Amino acid sequence: MPSISLVIAAYNESATLEGVFARCLLVLEELSDDFEVVILDDASTDETAEIAAAIATAHPDIVRVITHSHNRGIAATFEELNQAATREWVFDIPGDGEYPPEALREIVPLLDTLDIVICNRIFKRYTLYRRLVSWSYRWLPRILFGVELYDPGSTKCRRRTLIEEIPLTSRGVFAEAERMIRAVRRGYRLGKVDVRPERRLAGDPRGADFVNVVGAVIDLLRLWVQLVVFRRPA
Repeated sequence: MPSISLVIAAYNESATLEGVFARCLLVLEELSDDFEVVILDDASTDETAEIAAAIATAHPDIVRVITHSHNRGIAATFEELNQAATREWVFDIPGDGEYPPEALREIVPLLDTLDIVICNRIFKRYTLYRRLVSWSYRWLPRILFGVELYDPGSTKCRRRTLIEEIPLTSRGVFAEAERMIRAVRRGYRLGKVDVRPERRLAGDPRGADFVNVVGAVIDLLRLWVQLVVFRRPA
């Protein structure tokens, strides 16, 4: 059984956080005998922090809660969660209920042969703008670096050593894609499982905000110059 840190990012998700945690706990108890859950509340303005605290009080041996005093955004939130994880594998999931934690049942059997497993959404409820952003986020790394990331903005499970060993230059939402690009170029093995996303019942998706998109493009081009033009090691 793998050792798993399941990390949950939450922002104004009081309507879903408790239910998401309950589903995560059931799956973790089934698939792992050594696990933890880390919840990070990114300065929510609803009751998310109180619900997270109540979950930790009810499960003190397995749940830790981190709370931001001011909103820092999705990229900083997930990166802090990654750094807070202590187990061998890190599985990240937002608290809005879009991603089924039951995907771990398909992921765990792959961990003997893969180092990163991405949850590839078989469909997305996106506007035209978000579809364009999503398409670019997937295909530009393939075109520029020769790396297939499948669904880089999705939830994923990966070895914690990737987080510890791979330095990042990106500071925005492209950071996780950069980590995977560098990992593949170092010889780590990447694969996917297909998942059916559920309708988001709470939260406000911010990854495709214009400022985030511009920052991601700058980070992508900077990485391309480093790895492809100057051929620096990943």
